[in-house]
Amino acid sequence: MLNSTLQLARQPILNLSEEIIGYEFFYRNAYGECVIDDPRHATASVLVNLLNQIGSEGAFGDVLAFVNTDGPLLLTDILRTLPKEKFVFELSASTKINARVHEAIRYYFSLGYRFALDNASFHSHYLETFSPIFPFVEFAKFDVTQTDIEQFRFAPNPYGKMKWIAQKVEFYEIVEAYKAFGFQYFQGFYFAKAHLITQKRIDPQYSEVMSLFSLLQKDASLDEIHHFFKQEGSLSLQLIQFLRSVHPHYLEGTASLREMLEKLGKMDLMQWLMLIIYSKSGTKSVDERNPYTVFAQKRIDTMVSLLHKLSSDPEEKMIERTRLIAMFSLLEGLMNVPIQRIVEELKPDQEIEDALITHTGMLGRIYAAALKLEKGDVNGASILLHPYSV
Repeated sequence: MLNSTLQLARQPILNLSEEIIGYEFFYRNAYGECVIDDPRHATASVLVNLLNQIGSEGAFGDVLAFVNTDGPLLLTDILRTLPKEKFVFELSASTKINARVHEAIRYYFSLGYRFALDNASFHSHYLETFSPIFPFVEFAKFDVTQTDIEQFRFAPNPYGKMKWIAQKVEFYEIVEAYKAFGFQYFQGFYFAKAHLITQKRIDPQYSEVMSLFSLLQKDASLDEIHHFFKQEGSLSLQLIQFLRSVHPHYLEGTASLREMLEKLGKMDLMQWLMLIIYSKSGTKSVDERNPYTVFAQKRIDTMVSLLHKLSSDPEEKMIERTRLIAMFSLLEGLMNVPIQRIVEELKPDQEIEDALITHTGMLGRIYAAALKLEKGDVNGASILLHPYSV
């Protein structure tokens, strides 16, 4: 049975004034363990959790997100779907810097993506391996438990104008010592331990994602893609969260999922799906729906069913709005954030806003009735829908 909550660890990175300039995010599996068998899967999982599930606003707000990555992931187009102004991609000392990875880093750097060296070193082998990419790296992170501080006094500085981060800092004296050698940023237990974020998980099944990916590879029409999303509430919810995180302007004034898909475009949609596929590698044998995913689909289906009871032949536009109201409402429980705040952020059209906030209009009554039915209050639902002869 898959865990019904996601878990992700984060630790702040502070400047000289002890202001948070970013968070490093650490992979945790479904059981809260830091067990990494496949680095590409771990990175993709962190990114999916940040952008598709928690949302960038709730996870790191206006500061930077530092995420570990590896060579193979850099050789994909996935990074192009991510907001370059929000992320710093950390390259571990185990990253294999071959010609293709070097070119990928140079290419992404030219587009404005930012990189950091994790566990940077003065060791000759490390410098020989990583110095070719130094021109494309903004931050160098040094593990103070593995670094001889005297090297900063006597050894030539091969790191140029990179910003230095001291990590695994446990004592105030270490902060002062590294400040003296020009370090501007600090991370470690002295400031804060890694904090575990837990949240309800809503996941599409691997088979669903692969079916949609196959559809896109066959150059499916927008109508076909939209029809697929209408059947898969969990995938639609992840898309809305992704757009909130990366393209919030795509959601402003929107009245349908189709509009969102049209604005995103097939190429970005395919790259987004690849990110989900990588995050699910190794989980195919446990491809089952978790409880919140089932609950979400049931709310969507209930509201659409109620609409059909109120109108024997509702317009497609009304069906779309009903689905969207259901999906926006589900973000409240998923993120544990008041619906008013979600509406302020998403800026949907007026009818959808009224339905979500004041439960007014026919669609607002349908939403309110669905909430009553979820609590087993059939009579309350009937009273709400009575003006429409139900």
